[in-house]
Amino acid sequence: MSARSQLVRRELRSPRAHGTLVALHADGADSSELLALTAALALDCDAVALQAPRARDPFHGSAAPADPRWRAYAGYSWFRRDDLGRPEPASFGDSLAQLESLAHELHAGGGAPLFLVGHGEGATLALGAALAFPELLAGVIALAGAPPEIPGWSDERVIPPELPMLSLGSDYTDPCGAADRIRAFLEARRGEPRDGRSRSQEADQDLLQAHQHR
Repeated sequence: MSARSQLVRRELRSPRAHGTLVALHADGADSSELLALTAALALDCDAVALQAPRARDPFHGSAAPADPRWRAYAGYSWFRRDDLGRPEPASFGDSLAQLESLAHELHAGGGAPLFLVGHGEGATLALGAALAFPELLAGVIALAGAPPEIPGWSDERVIPPELPMLSLGSDYTDPCGAADRIRAFLEARRGEPRDGRSRSQEADQDLLQAHQHR
């Protein structure tokens, strides 16, 4: 953890780092899920694998640990969902704010340019970051994850066309299978850190208002 971002993380440091790759795992996984992918990329950049703040509670399940149903209660999640399967605004906004705090921390420590790579639910969060604070990002990679659908917030924002994006669909449920595509995407975008001020306070307020008026 850090004084600014409360997200648990695993870090892989490069002696010749030219930026930072932030990995966001899928629902039910943890910070170790994308470590093999970041290692397979073999890039000159630091890697920070984050862990979602919400632990699933196995004690609420009636299945024994050997039962496949037990896996439904294991791991961590970035946000809850409503009855339609959409991200619930409060928990989504909390994870988004924590991610933005980390982005500021990495920028201040010389970790820019900053790239996000998310899998599943982590991809949805990464795409939310591209809507909320694109000026802090140098690129976003979304693996098998849909954009966030939050009425009153996501439908009023667009990802800037100048922000590099790589979106790979359901064929990439195995993140390591996308290593070559991701490596090519990142190598083509080495450059100076992106500058800009965060819009997180505005984004968080919009999320709160959308939640209150549902």
